[in-house]
Amino acid sequence: MAVKRVNDSVLGPLERPALAWMAQRMPAGVTPNHLTTLGVLGAVITAAGFVLSRWSLSWLWLACFGLIVNWFGDSLDGNVARYRRIERPRYGFFVDHVSDLFSQALVFLSLGISPCAHFAVACLGLIMFLMGFLYTLIGAHVHNTMRITYFGFGPTEVRALLFFGNLATLAFGLLQMPPAITAWLGWGPITGYDLGISLLSVVGVVMILSLAIREARALALEDPSPLAKPVARPGTESRTPG
Repeated sequence: MAVKRVNDSVLGPLERPALAWMAQRMPAGVTPNHLTTLGVLGAVITAAGFVLSRWSLSWLWLACFGLIVNWFGDSLDGNVARYRRIERPRYGFFVDHVSDLFSQALVFLSLGISPCAHFAVACLGLIMFLMGFLYTLIGAHVHNTMRITYFGFGPTEVRALLFFGNLATLAFGLLQMPPAITAWLGWGPITGYDLGISLLSVVGVVMILSLAIREARALALEDPSPLAKPVARPGTESRTPG
């Protein structure tokens, strides 16, 4: 059975019509597998741009281009498959999410190598992504529903924040928090990327925790404990008088 997708992305009203328009006009020779591969290539380009920005922030232009390529391939592969009615539910589910896993890990780790964010903070962002990814897979198993976004925030929004963060850095330089605020951490200068990733990670953990508690309570009612039900002992069953 195909897994139901839930996507209430904040950018969805703009993204969904654009993806539908492109899926309808995609050349027949371009397959969903080609687009998935393109998405992974976009992540590699993004990572290269972040790593090379250690020597010049101008390489963030390459990271921006990679983010667009990653969004294009990753977002369009499933849309093309559904438009052409050539879905392969299990294969598509596996390949799509494995490629996402490696792509996002590559982007976050390369961001930590760049001058934009501390490596520890980038790893914090990666941990948050992995927590959301795993919670989504748990939800897919329990309810056969794949939630792509949480409270309107998903992969497209993450790419958009990185994209516009790169553009702001290219235009104004690397934003750093005042030393008086950050000196006690002992990390040296803290960038806007550090601050944004940290805040989103904390909010993400709180959101997942609250969703998990609510879901556990709902499932407890759907699957009551066997200990809550009286169990008849052998030989004590009620008998109808003859």
